[in-house]
Parts: sequence; C-alpha cells; structure tokens
Amino acid sequence: MKRAEASVDMLSGRLPASDEAQRQGLPPLPLPFIHQAEDGMAPALQITVLHFQPYPFQSAAFHAHDIALPAAIARSVPKRQAEYFFGRLAARAALARLGIADAQIGTGASRQPLWPAGVVGSISHGGGYAAAVALPAQWHEAIGIDIEAVVGVEMREALLSTAIGLPELALLHQLNSVNALEFLMTVVFSAKESFFKAAFPTVGYYFDFTAVTLTAFDEARRTLTFRINQTLSPRLHASARFSVDYDLLDAHTVITHCGWRGWV
Repeated sequence: MKRAEASVDMLSGRLPASDEAQRQGLPPLPLPFIHQAEDGMAPALQITVLHFQPYPFQSAAFHAHDIALPAAIARSVPKRQAEYFFGRLAARAALARLGIADAQIGTGASRQPLWPAGVVGSISHGGGYAAAVALPAQWHEAIGIDIEAVVGVEMREALLSTAIGLPELALLHQLNSVNALEFLMTVVFSAKESFFKAAFPTVGYYFDFTAVTLTAFDEARRTLTFRINQTLSPRLHASARFSVDYDLLDAHTVITHCGWRGWV
C-alpha cells in the first residue's frame, strides 16, 4: 500500500480539520491511503481507504465537512452514521483523483450510491475501514468493492444458511488451506457482495447469493472464479463466469473487488 498525497499533521497522521470542524471542536479526519488492488491488469486498481474509529462520532461532522446527511442516516445510531460519513468521505477522495472536486454522492431508492455522470464506482465499510473507488465510465463498465472483518466460528452457520452453499463449502474443504475455514468463508461472502455491487446498476434489483456459485479458489493468486446460475440481465447471462480478487487490509480484514469492461 502507499499513501495518497495530502496535507497531513505529521504528529497525528491525520488530515487537518476544516475551519468549521475546528469551531465545533470536531477531531481531524483520518488520512486516506491508496490500496493498490492487483488483478492481472495494468494499471492496478487504486482503492481509496480510510481507517476510522466509529466511536465517538458526532453527526455535526456532516455539516462541518459538507457531506449531505440523508434523513434515514440522521435517524440511525452513531456507528451507522460514522460508516456512511467515512464511506462518502472516501468516495469524495476517489472522485478527486478523477479531477471531480467536492461532489456529493447521493443515495438511490435501493440505497445504492449515486455517482456523477460519466463515473462508475463503489463504496464499502467494515472492520473500522471505509473504502471507495471511482473510475471513468468510458473505460469501465462496472466495479464493486467490499470490506469484511473475518468472521468467527459462531458465524459459520449463518453464512451457510444465507450465502454459501454446500457444494461451495465442499470446495473450500478440498483446498486443504493453511487458512481457517472462517477466513475462506469470509472471502467468498465478500466476493459475492462485490459482484452484487458491480452488477446492481445493470440488473436493477436485489438477487440472492444463490445466483452465483464458486467454482475455483486460487489462494496463490488471491482470485476466486464464479459461475452465474440465472440470467440477471442481457449482459449477465446464465453460465457466464467471472472472477473476483481479494487482499487483506490487515490480518483480520478482507477486501475484494470485481469489475469488468465487457467480459460477458
């Protein structure tokens, strides 16, 4: 990983607070860094990441940093407000890399981010991280990213009942991996989330995890391969295959990404 260029308080490792934030006594913002996501293509996908503390969080940060606060988020608990705020902050930084300054990323009817015209992007948060990626639509058809904290043993049954089928579980057992089964299951779950985020703008509706099936898990290359089981759209047809790449933000946090330029 390498850090993005920014004006930084070298003692705290944080971005300096805005004048409004300082007047309200709000803490400085965490410094974003760039996660270089390798997927076998050049250049590497550059994902903007923030490492933040969800507590304490003050909703006044939205106004102080000029980030729109939707009514549904205003009614939510501070942890959810922090996740939304830092996700939008990461998205703003990702857009700035495209030369789009101070853009507001709205929220659609299905809670999807609404990107400026000519941009495809994705936002995620988890494990104390928020991340975003924004790409020119003229070169990229779709992109999805997801962050997940590695689940514990107690979550195994929940994933099996919602996101991972028995054939997929059998494939994970066959890997004879040095990694814990819970780690592998987290990667598969996150990969499916990344695909959903990439596909949703084309599909336009929610679909189940059973819409795709894991067919290969390459730990050396950190790549998963899936088969689409049902036609989701004219572009995303049954039997098509796609790949998702994964990496680690730290020992307990997985990040995945999925995107295409017209592979189906």
